[in-house]
Amino acid sequence: MSSKAMKLLEKTRNIGIVAHIDAGKTTTSERILFYCGREHRMGEVHEGTAKMDWMEEEQERGITITSAVTTLSWKGSRINLIDTPGHVDFTAEVERSLRVLDGAVGVFCGVGGVEAQSETVWHQADRYRVPRIAFVNKLDRLAADFDQVVESIRERLDADPIPIQIPIGRESDFVGVVDLVEMKALRFDEESLGKKILIEEVSGELRDAAQEARESLIDVASRYDERIIEQFANGETIDSDLIKSAIREGTLAGEITPVLAGSSLRNKGVQPLLDAICDYLPSPLEVPPIKGIHPSTEEEVLCPPDPDSSVVALAFKTFATRHRDLTYVRIYSGTVREGDRLTNTSNDRVERVGQILRMHASETERVHEAHAGDLVALVGFKQTSTGDTLSARDELVRLEALRFPETVITLSIEPRSAGDRDRLENTLKRMAREDPTFVVRIDEETGEILVSGMGELHLEVKTHQLINEYKVEARVGRPRVSYWETISSEGQGAGSFDRNLGGRNHFAQVAVKILPNADSGVSFHDQTLPGTVPDEFGSALRDSAIAAAESGPLGGYPMRGVGIELVDAKAHETDSSEMAFAAAAASAVDRALGEAVPILLEPIMRLEVRVPTDYLGDVIRDLGGRRAEVSSIGHSGDIQVVSGMVPLAEMVGYSTTVRSLSQGRASFSLEPHDYGPVPSELQAKILGF
Repeated sequence: MSSKAMKLLEKTRNIGIVAHIDAGKTTTSERILFYCGREHRMGEVHEGTAKMDWMEEEQERGITITSAVTTLSWKGSRINLIDTPGHVDFTAEVERSLRVLDGAVGVFCGVGGVEAQSETVWHQADRYRVPRIAFVNKLDRLAADFDQVVESIRERLDADPIPIQIPIGRESDFVGVVDLVEMKALRFDEESLGKKILIEEVSGELRDAAQEARESLIDVASRYDERIIEQFANGETIDSDLIKSAIREGTLAGEITPVLAGSSLRNKGVQPLLDAICDYLPSPLEVPPIKGIHPSTEEEVLCPPDPDSSVVALAFKTFATRHRDLTYVRIYSGTVREGDRLTNTSNDRVERVGQILRMHASETERVHEAHAGDLVALVGFKQTSTGDTLSARDELVRLEALRFPETVITLSIEPRSAGDRDRLENTLKRMAREDPTFVVRIDEETGEILVSGMGELHLEVKTHQLINEYKVEARVGRPRVSYWETISSEGQGAGSFDRNLGGRNHFAQVAVKILPNADSGVSFHDQTLPGTVPDEFGSALRDSAIAAAESGPLGGYPMRGVGIELVDAKAHETDSSEMAFAAAAASAVDRALGEAVPILLEPIMRLEVRVPTDYLGDVIRDLGGRRAEVSSIGHSGDIQVVSGMVPLAEMVGYSTTVRSLSQGRASFSLEPHDYGPVPSELQAKILGF
């Protein structure tokens, strides 16, 4: 690698902004754009002018729906930034963003602290081992409490938050922060929109609090650099560069989380946050090289962040505009140039790079090449989906695919006229390609078009896009829960096929055992002796058995947690065929399912309701009638926080109810947790027995 390429990578930061909805994530991103000189006017979420919320649906609703990518410069560093959604219904956007990021900023409301989606995105980042810093926002708000938020990060996220700043003033008197590393007070000038920062000595009562906080910081930093202990023991002034280096080491190891303070809306604390991104979050050179496998040999392959190596990139998002299809990629290794042909090792197709674009939300800047460490959009790809790997044709690599949560709610869509059906189906398939958690299927029995998603808001947004943006006339049904089926005991079944068709006889006999399986979906295992099923018929038997178990016997819902074991089979020397074994396997599975006591499963959601104390009793009583299991009732300021589990079926339309119960002052969030058995009396009602 050349020294120029090395220096560029050292100064690159691929980071995401993650948070619970309304924590101020997009406002923070907008301030970052402003102070980096990317925008000359601050965009505001409440005015619908936020640059990163560029979709019509986002501007109308005042929430982030799709992750937006931009590239910025700050004090010689290049920051590739992704602003992610905060609503749990769009968690797939967070998932695929964290998969390709090297670091993240967790934004927390100074009043609400750690909220439901905060936990979700934090644990997503844990799964991908993404180093983080935390920004406690909205410290100008009534009841904001920096220390309480830090403690909630420690308790609820199982993290080790280390304040590197403390706020100056509380609530409406919040004016700035104390930088504990440099031991300086930073006050942000309001007339210059925070551009002018007044740097002062820390004095008065504030100095005592800052000194105590700095000693705690130094104690943590000394774990990572013994020179700090030596300077402290000798009574020397602690070198601030040593402190920064130690904090960086602990952050990159995922052992500590530096915490900063501010109020993005009031233009306070954002520039020090940018400094912290550059000081403490990793460059592409400081994260372990991503591991892939060779698609043919299955051997492990390391992909170093070297522009001179073979190309390896991951498609983490696809997006279709009216004029072109965009494939967002993270380039892990090599250099991609316009005109290159890359192999999609996930489907063995070859794609040609038409154009390479640096993204600024919805705006683009064309470049002719992109290198390891870059986040860019490629134009011209037709057969690449989210999670696919792109690699050089002479050195193939496949990276681990992205995984997304199962959908929990479904509705039907039908065209206004029969002539519109093809256009409706094609548009829905295009939307599903962009969003892996938007699933489209056609009921084989009724021909009904069904779409499934992560929640009511998710499907509402998608249907609005279908009608308003894609201009497809359609009728939309009411949301209904996506049930599953499983089995509660073992079952056995035998099937045979012995029939003369097309002038020849077809024969096969199959016996299977079906048993509950902890793994999701349907699995198949051949327990017979080798040669029992002739090799040429094995695949047909297996595929037919799995297909027969994918649709449940109760209501035709998808099956999960079912293991099929082939225990016996018989073939004829001349009369057996693929068709015979497929038919016998399907019959055997059907009979075994009937013995295995099938049951209905429903999605169980993790629930959090935030409600003023005066309305707590009414909310608890209402939840009791919804089969909710309340696990805890805590508080955040004067707000009671009710946490627990509840069946999704009981929460359809809950937003209207909880607003009514609290005079519009309560809020809630639902997050998919698991599937659980439906009570027998409700199962009969759902199935129409």
